[in-house]
Amino acid sequence: MKKFEYILAGLLIFIGLGCLTASISLTTGDSWEMYVKHFFELCLFMGIPILIIGIIYFFIIAKRK
Repeated sequence: MKKFEYILAGLLIFIGLGCLTASISLTTGDSWEMYVKHFFELCLFMGIPILIIGIIYFFIIAKRK
């Protein structure tokens, strides 16, 4: 993939997370601070499993070599 495609994919993911967080905050009627808190929690909720899978993947690749 080219650099532009990585940037576009990252931007689309960020926009999707923002929309998901906005729907959570608008449904519950939270303030701006709660929006940021929900966004941070959502990123951690999605980021920790991705990080763990990535580390396991790199260990498997390193073990094969």
